[in-house]
Amino acid sequence: MSNSIFSDGSSRIKASISHINSLDDAKFKKLLQRIAEKAGRQNETIFTLEELNKLENAFGLSIDDIKQMIETIEYMFLQSAYHLVKPQILQNDLINEQNFDENKATIFVEQWSTNAKEIIERLKTSHIASHSLSDVRWTLDVGISQGSKSKVKRPTAIYEFQLKNEQTQEMEKIQTEFNKEELYTFFEKLELIQSQLDALMT
Repeated sequence: MSNSIFSDGSSRIKASISHINSLDDAKFKKLLQRIAEKAGRQNETIFTLEELNKLENAFGLSIDDIKQMIETIEYMFLQSAYHLVKPQILQNDLINEQNFDENKATIFVEQWSTNAKEIIERLKTSHIASHSLSDVRWTLDVGISQGSKSKVKRPTAIYEFQLKNEQTQEMEKIQTEFNKEELYTFFEKLELIQSQLDALMT
């Protein structure tokens, strides 16, 4: 069993670490600096779409891969904050458990050492969500679109999230629709959240 302060993670997290190891050290350092500045801030995006497009050209990776890499790095900063991890322990973990390249691990630890206090303070002052999830309902819809020669099925999953407003106690409903690819991405996000919760419980 792994002794990592991070959960074992999904295949996408492992893929992100592979992408991290492929980056130029100087570019990786700048990426970490930006993520560390934003990690733990509520209702703020780390990079705009325009900036992601620039990173796509700079890194030679797809935007989806870059987004996943950013999420993985932020997750590692936040986990380090939750565990109040010491730099040497973090470095050993990144190299021995997460398969970080030694140079990348050193750069990561340097940024953690520089930004740890601010990230921890952000987490201490973060606000509890004003809504809680009361129930989830779903249904499948198979739409039919008219192709050039035949009708094409376009199945989608429709989710209804029932939220309870903790201040007014009133129930609110939000509906959203996913195609197969969007649903797969959504489940992977849930997997990442689950891995973070599991790590906090250990």
